[in-house]
Amino acid sequence: MSAVAQHRTEASMVLDIKDAPEKAQRIFKQLVEVFDEQGINPTPLNYYIWYQYYKGNHPKFRQEMDAALNDPFGYNDRLGRRLYDEYFSDDEPTNEFDRAFKRLINLVIQKMNVWSDKLESHTETLSQCTDSLNSENVDAERLRELTQSVLSTASSMKASSEEFQQDMLQSNEEISHLRQQLIEAKAETMTDELTEIGNRKAFNHSVRDAVEAHSDQPESLILILSDIDHFKRFNDTFGHLVGDSVLRYFANMMKKTRGENESLCRFGGEEFAILLTHSDLDAGMERAETIRETLQQARLKRKDSSKNLGEITASFGVAAFAGEEQEGIEDWIHRADEALYQAKNSGRNKVVAAEPFQPPTDG
Repeated sequence: MSAVAQHRTEASMVLDIKDAPEKAQRIFKQLVEVFDEQGINPTPLNYYIWYQYYKGNHPKFRQEMDAALNDPFGYNDRLGRRLYDEYFSDDEPTNEFDRAFKRLINLVIQKMNVWSDKLESHTETLSQCTDSLNSENVDAERLRELTQSVLSTASSMKASSEEFQQDMLQSNEEISHLRQQLIEAKAETMTDELTEIGNRKAFNHSVRDAVEAHSDQPESLILILSDIDHFKRFNDTFGHLVGDSVLRYFANMMKKTRGENESLCRFGGEEFAILLTHSDLDAGMERAETIRETLQQARLKRKDSSKNLGEITASFGVAAFAGEEQEGIEDWIHRADEALYQAKNSGRNKVVAAEPFQPPTDG
């Protein structure tokens, strides 16, 4: 195995997101979105530059990046290469993940330099042939020699180009693999392990994104909070494993009927949240009522016996967002929670609409 191939193999073996420090993992998760949003070429070198930018360990480099991002031409591959050469080519990483990443970048740059040298050599050879062909003293033998030289150079250029493309493809596959790891890792951190729907963190992200995206029509955002009635008593009677099965059933039931405009999350314990976009309060009430009726009609049995678990019901609170100019997200959630509390306090197994937002009065 050649030294270059060995370095490539070593880079492949250790460039794993699980080896990255927590801060590095958070940064890379940001980069997945930033590159998609800004259309940045997802090369290893670009990932390294932006990774260092978000780390913020080089103030002068960060200032130069900030200036470039404020420029109409923005960031490009050539700028990334110059910044790497200036700030990071001699930089010594402080952890194993960064060292593996640096080895990958150096391997890419090494190949780029080799390709550049070969291209320069080929160009010089072709230039010399062109000068000779322009000479008045070119006999048949010399013409054959020049023709052979041009063909040989062209063949060498093609082989060098194919080798370079293959090397770049393999290097980019490293980053693609890392990117996929990050997407999967992000999905894991956003998923509730028991019910396999979004968790509270996913809910927070979904709400913030929805509020930002629908700032011109905030009333089209509807929040449904639901809570399984008497769940503690149910748990105490049948055991936590059966209780977990009920939670999974409730989540799956909502998943199967979920619309394209819905985000479904486990809000906490036996409480669930559904965020509707491009909707209205009446549609939210109807959706909650459909879920309530479907759950009430379900007849679940224990797996280890034919014993019926009895009627399972849930209560619901539904609230339309008033808009950030009037209320904060926490106020919106609080109104939905108040409606849920009212549904439970007035007999359970009900759907209650939240009171419209009322701005606080002075004094």
